[in-house]
Formats: sequence, C-alpha cells, structure tokens
Amino acid sequence: MAPSAVAAEPVDSPGASVLTATAQPKAVTLPLKDYDDLVVDGTHGKLFLSDPGRGAVVVTDFQGKVLQQITGLPGAAKLALTPDATTLYAALPGADAVAAISTTTHRVTTRYATGAGTGPSSVVVSGKRLWFGYGGLGAGNIGSIDLATAKPTVKLGHAALNLWYSAPSLHVSPADDGTVVAGQEIGSPTPIVVYDVRTGTARQKAHRWNPSGYTDTLSDLAFTPDGKNIVLASGSPYYHQVLRTADLADAGQYPSAPYPTSVAIASDGAVAAGVDSVYGSDVFMYKPGTRVSHGVFEFASGASSPLLLPGGLGWAPDASRVFAVTQEGHEGAPISLRVLTTPGKAASELALYIPSWSGPGVLSFSGRLRSDLPLKAGTVIRISRLDPGAAKATALPSVTIDGEGVFTFTDRPVGQGHATYTATFDGDALHLPSGSSTEVQVG
Repeated sequence: MAPSAVAAEPVDSPGASVLTATAQPKAVTLPLKDYDDLVVDGTHGKLFLSDPGRGAVVVTDFQGKVLQQITGLPGAAKLALTPDATTLYAALPGADAVAAISTTTHRVTTRYATGAGTGPSSVVVSGKRLWFGYGGLGAGNIGSIDLATAKPTVKLGHAALNLWYSAPSLHVSPADDGTVVAGQEIGSPTPIVVYDVRTGTARQKAHRWNPSGYTDTLSDLAFTPDGKNIVLASGSPYYHQVLRTADLADAGQYPSAPYPTSVAIASDGAVAAGVDSVYGSDVFMYKPGTRVSHGVFEFASGASSPLLLPGGLGWAPDASRVFAVTQEGHEGAPISLRVLTTPGKAASELALYIPSWSGPGVLSFSGRLRSDLPLKAGTVIRISRLDPGAAKATALPSVTIDGEGVFTFTDRPVGQGHATYTATFDGDALHLPSGSSTEVQVG
C-alpha cells in the first residue's frame, strides 16, 4: 500500500513543524519613556541616550548599567560630543536652548538660549561653534552659537528661506568639522544639503532634493570615516543609500531590507545598517570596504518582536560590538539596550513540504532553505528518517540547495505506522542552523 502523508504542512502555514534558530542578544531595560538619540563616549566607556518624554539624558556603561539620569532637560533631543569627549551638548526644543553637560560629573554646566520659539532639535560641534537645526513645521532653519566670543552669540537664519519644511537634522563630518550635512526627518520626500561652515556662515555646497527618486522619512545619516560619503537610512528606498559628500551624487548602496531606520559606521569603516522589521533580520553587518553583508542580527520574530528605533545604533570605539536601542511594538513597552557582538550570524528558516508519491511506495520530497543573508547554491542539507517503532533515525543521503534555496529528494519508507522525516541545516560561518520535520503514514 502506498504511504499517505498526514499532518505535514508547509512552513508557510500555521501548522508547520519548523525549528528555526535566531540570534537574540540579551536586552537590558532602560529607564526611558521615549528615545531620540544615542552617543557613544569611547574615552569614558559611556553611552548617552536622550529621552524627550521625560526631558532627560540617561548615562550607562557599555553593558547598559545605568550610571546617571540627568533630568531637567525639556524635550531632550539630538546629542553631540566634543572631540575631546569633555562636553556633551543636548538640543532642548522644550526650553529653546542647547545644554552643555560635563561627561565626568554629568552636570549641566551651561545653557545657551537660542531664541523664543526656536525649538532646536539637533546640534553639532564645529570648532568653536555649535550649529543647530530649529523651527516648527513650515519654518525650519539652521542657527549657530559662537563660543569663541566673551559672551556666546547666537545667529539664526543661515539656511535659504523655504528650504526646510521642518527643523533639519545636522551631522558633522568626522574628517572635516567644517562640513555639515543636513537632512529632514519630518515630511517627505526629503532634501539633503551639504554646508561649508568654516567661516561662521553656512555656505551651501551641494543640494539634492529627493535622492533615489523617493527618499521618504529620513531616520538617520552617517558619514564614512574619511568623510567622502554619507549613508542614509530612510523609509524608502528599501536599502541604505550611499551619496558622495562633495556633490551628493549616487555612490552605491547597502542592500539591507525594507524600511531602513538606522545606520552607524565604525572608525575602521565597518557598517551596521538597521531596519524596521517584525519578521526578518533587524541589523545587517558590512565589513570595511564591502557592500555584501557578512552577518545579521534578528532580535525576535513576530508581532511583538522588538523593533530597532530610528537612530538606534552605535559602535564601540574598537569596533568589537554594536549597541542597539529597541522597543516592542505595543503601547507602553519598555525601551531596551542590546549589545551585539559582531559579526553576528543570520537566522535561517528551513521548510520541508508535504511529500507526494512518484511511484509505488516511493515518496518525493521538496523543501527550501531561506535566510535574509543569501545562501550559496550547493549548501548541504542533511536528511534522516525515523521508521515506525524505531528508537533511532536512519541517515539518508544528504542533498544540496539550488540558487533559490530549493532542494528535493526521494525515499522508499519501510514498515507500518508513522515515519518522521527531518531535514537539517547545520549552519555555517554566516548562518545559524535550522531544521524541519514532517510525518507520513506508512503501510
């Protein structure tokens, strides 16, 4: 009698029997009501995280242990660290000011008023000046604070009128602090502008409206260490764009996944590219000088999966790990810090589909191995069969996947009762293992 398949659903159905390994870095809950920005202080081994909801900056060590909570910072938004790591600046839209904070005492040393109704939301350091993005909807602009004068002076209106729909987010080149790039996080599509700020005036060097044809909801931007390129994370396109700083021409891409939300670049050029993903990988890793991911991190999978927050990535100074700020999707969920040890391995998913018989007593199987990080054709899948009444499975000839991850095999089961077939991927240097089983009625 030909065997019949029972209780064997494909992986895409709710009843599938799938064993999938995922990388879930340990999470440390942070005392944050809200989140805006992360700054890594390599000199003191600290992380600074801004909390607009509580008007605070939380200070932790590299393991996420809370060292201090600096309060009384209305709307605490974007942060900037001086090159010597002595002072942290925080944009305070709720106080129309920028605060200077000691990185050792964690005390506010100075507040610089930026003008009534300015609401500065981002700040960068360039020599003896601070530059900040400010303004409400329909009135975005750029201001500066000259710290070299006896009494610091504020100058507003550096940007052309009607260029910025909302307060632009500013980013300074690590190779040349006279180069500042501005992007817009509210409204889409977004303009990207390069400014020369050496003389105390923001002189526009390059301007590009709507890179890629539709750059939607800019979430993050990072310079390469040499300052020659910038990498964008935006809701669309579905990859991390690379633009040349000099003229904002296209300079390639990091092929991550839909809904890029964060990007961080290490001092050696390694890139961590994060996306807003419920069911796939969350962070893609790229070695210096390469555009092919060598590993990914997946926090969890499912509707309640922790999501990487916009601008939620930062590198340790020795490039040995990445810090990720995450939050589950439900209201009131805690905000957590995850420390990712690079390079990380990609989760894999192996499916063994319902078999059919191709001749008297002969079963034909097919399956598929998938991962956010592509697998090479020829990757080996081990096959085994547990015969009815047997205590130990019998190893069958291994098979390999094709370029689409598909594999097939046939077998002639023996005995009577339920036989269990198992396909196993052992993992490799870049992928975690996974497996899948299905049961058939024999006899």
